[in-house]
Amino acid sequence: MNILLISLWSISNASIGGTERFVVDLASLLSKSCSVTVFSLGYADLNIKKVNVFSLNIIDRLNEHSLLKYLENSGLAEIEFKLKSFIKNNKFDIVHCNSLLFANLITDIPVIQTVHTNREEFYNFFPANIASTILKNINNDKNAIYVTPSISSMKSFQTLTGKTPLVIAHGFRSDIVLRDKTSLRQKYGIPDDDIVFCVPSRLEIQQKGQEVLLIALQNIKQSLPPFTVVLGGCDEQYLENKKYLHKRYSDLKMVIEGFSDKSDMYSLSDIIILPSRTESFGYAAIESAMIGLPLFLSDIPPYREIAQNNLRIVLFNNNEIDLARIILEKNDMILAHEIIFPSKKWRDRYSEDLMLQRYLFLYGESVSNFKH
Repeated sequence: MNILLISLWSISNASIGGTERFVVDLASLLSKSCSVTVFSLGYADLNIKKVNVFSLNIIDRLNEHSLLKYLENSGLAEIEFKLKSFIKNNKFDIVHCNSLLFANLITDIPVIQTVHTNREEFYNFFPANIASTILKNINNDKNAIYVTPSISSMKSFQTLTGKTPLVIAHGFRSDIVLRDKTSLRQKYGIPDDDIVFCVPSRLEIQQKGQEVLLIALQNIKQSLPPFTVVLGGCDEQYLENKKYLHKRYSDLKMVIEGFSDKSDMYSLSDIIILPSRTESFGYAAIESAMIGLPLFLSDIPPYREIAQNNLRIVLFNNNEIDLARIILEKNDMILAHEIIFPSKKWRDRYSEDLMLQRYLFLYGESVSNFKH
């Protein structure tokens, strides 16, 4: 089978965003038995055997801000034209899209559409006119099969569109190798005895909620042993956020980096905290849970699903007061420095093999049922 995977965002082996990681992981899995091409609106720099890449590059230095500016000025016409031209010039059996932006832009070939956003994120991100166009496209889309990665995201998509999607949980392969902390802490200027609180999310502070943790720690720092905060996910588009956080929370020791090698970030850490205000799935939460460190998650629907049957995960109300209370109550858990891996039953829920089997079945069914 010849499969085209379409990514809205620039993509590489070092991608950290959940949507991008999904595309990278799925391409790698599919390449073992299928012909795979990854198509990106930005750059595509993948080093996966038997996976072809194509970059549309219609937007210089693609990021959230440049995409919005492009959409406000140009709409979807150029993207639709170039996408259709690319598909027409190649012989794909099926197209797998990974953004609602592409809804109903492809009609003459079977389409799977994995939804990586929830209702709140959708309306917060897209300009009103583009959001309206996308919703009309979804309503008119009689071709694509829509898939969400969790029960909560399924319900959100139902509320947004009136359509009921399938649910296929994202599979996860833990390739994080925890290393010796001593040399890494010297590299980043972190004292050996400090507790390290880590937020391994993109530095999108409005959605990911890093300030909830920072304010909580400010409020209780006199009651805690010495600590450092490590914030990952700082690429070029978030440099202003990095400057803001260093200035606003200058009384806290912080390391804010991009961490091209995520093993460094996790190896520095004693506890992972994800105070997200909203998520459609929670890729970073799955990754963090697999590592076996203590994991505190904001009590939002997708994280609630992830926390089921995992005693290592602690949920907190998403505000600095409750997070501060939880940190103090669970201080012994943090100081224990124990690595406790989740149960096999929990890991099996996010099995790559299961995800691959379900998507391959869906591809085959979609191709067989497609009406030209």
